Amino acid sequence: MVDVQPATNALEKAIPVLGERRNNRLFTPWVSSLLPFVFLAALWQGASYYSTPFLFPGLGKIAGSIWTILTTWDLLSQGLLTWARLVGAVLISLVLGVPIGLVMGLSPRVDHFIRPLVKFFMGVPALNWVIIVVIWFANVEVRIAFVLIVLCLPITIFCVYDSVRSIDRKLTDMLLSFGANSSQHIHLLMWPFVKAAVFTSAKLNVGNTVRTVIVAELVGAPLGIGRELDMAKNLFDMANVLAWTLIMVAMAFVMTNTIEFLERHTLRWRGQSHATG
Repeated sequence: MVDVQPATNALEKAIPVLGERRNNRLFTPWVSSLLPFVFLAALWQGASYYSTPFLFPGLGKIAGSIWTILTTWDLLSQGLLTWARLVGAVLISLVLGVPIGLVMGLSPRVDHFIRPLVKFFMGVPALNWVIIVVIWFANVEVRIAFVLIVLCLPITIFCVYDSVRSIDRKLTDMLLSFGANSSQHIHLLMWPFVKAAVFTSAKLNVGNTVRTVIVAELVGAPLGIGRELDMAKNLFDMANVLAWTLIMVAMAFVMTNTIEFLERHTLRWRGQSHATG
């Protein structure tokens, strides 16, 4: 009769070790990601001891400003309004950019006509658009929306366009050889590629809009984070400037992680990683 006790004992010893290694693999990335920010915060706090508050306010004062913003509706509503502008611009750029990029990828004639225009719009700096819309439009919301959308739209168009162009021609020929019509061609072959491009463009546009919305709001917007930053600048209130900056970063973080969650759920077939180690 075979004695299985030694094997059982070895397995019992291995299970905690494997669990510990698994926890270490999950824990280490978080620690390594937080360490640079802990170092930066310590460096900032050290600088606050040897500087005036309007240059390097202490972490406690910055945290106090964040708490005041989050617990005061008049201030919190300014942040929510800016957030709504960001989300709206990203969504509208997807609604408009996806069909344009898809048609460009399918039709060489449309591609040759539209692509130079898209490149032209990409070459116009954000500040120039802000000046143009001040002259064109009287409504502040229209100004901000136009600037954000015109900056996001080319990114979406080119992401979708490149995804369509990257499809292997052999796959298209194979699908058409089975008698697929144009609608089936788009739905069965192109749409999976386009979906991946949509998520990529959305993530890129989150960063694009976050960097641009403040510039748009600074020019004549009576409400929004841009207005609050302008007031803090005039008062040399660095704590408030940094508090609003961190809130903007948090907005971008939440939006990006939401998009990545939807991406993982929608594109489950891609898996998590191609790494072998």
